[in-house]
Amino acid sequence: MRTNSMILVSIGILAILGAAGYIWIFQQPNTVQIQQKGSDTLLVLAQNWAEAYMSKNKNVEIVVSGGGSGTGISALINKQIDIADASRQMKEKEKDAAAQAGVNPIEWKVALDGISIIVNKENDVNELSYEQLRGIYNGSIVNWSEVGSPDATIVTYGRQSTSGTYVYFNEEVLKEDDYRADMNQMAGNADIVEAVINDPSGIGYVGVAYAEARKNELKIVSVKLKATSTAFQPTVENIADGKYPISRYLYVYTDGIPKGAVRDYLKFILSTEGQSIVESVGYIPLPSSILTEQINKLG
Repeated sequence: MRTNSMILVSIGILAILGAAGYIWIFQQPNTVQIQQKGSDTLLVLAQNWAEAYMSKNKNVEIVVSGGGSGTGISALINKQIDIADASRQMKEKEKDAAAQAGVNPIEWKVALDGISIIVNKENDVNELSYEQLRGIYNGSIVNWSEVGSPDATIVTYGRQSTSGTYVYFNEEVLKEDDYRADMNQMAGNADIVEAVINDPSGIGYVGVAYAEARKNELKIVSVKLKATSTAFQPTVENIADGKYPISRYLYVYTDGIPKGAVRDYLKFILSTEGQSIVESVGYIPLPSSILTEQINKLG
């Protein structure tokens, strides 16, 4: 967190009073800058939080950028930012690196999210099980005919390894199998959406808000845990009550319990207004019990 001051100096010489000089110093309020970086999934939400907060706090500038959860966490460890956005929890090796750097990463839950499975609008597939998704992304299922669609080679789209969504999907759906070698690794959710819209054989996984924003141009596939289970769409209601299986918390990390402007900003994120922004962007506000827990931790 950085603080800047601007001082304007004006010198007036009053000749008729014997050239007496007067220096008037006008000091504007300090400008505090908060650096927030990380998860691409959280990017739009973080930008909305920042804009709403800055509109009421003119002396605070919040700089928001993406790059992936791993990128944000690394920047926090290197003391380059104030807040790291993450769509996954920190790894043990990241916690160890933080400790060595003298950083005490504190985890804050800020929203709930689901991961939507998307295919081209012309694809016949309406639902997929975890096992089918695992096969598609580890390469053991390579043709759409194996999952009930006409014969065509499956083209997979996913995130880069710095992405928290990449890690979460690997752990949750692939059960830590290696991703297939020919998966197209994209820089962000929007890139995956665009690719699938334009690829009749494509499939991708993205944050629910990105799929919802362009739902008329693609198909959002229902997902079920097992072949015999009921398949559910990634709606707000289904994610909130746990019916939709591919869902997770979204996090921010700070170095210790924050103080000053960073604390106030985090308090805003956890406030009624901050959580209403979560919903307006297409994510799911925190359950009341979790929200209370986070607020109490902030103090």
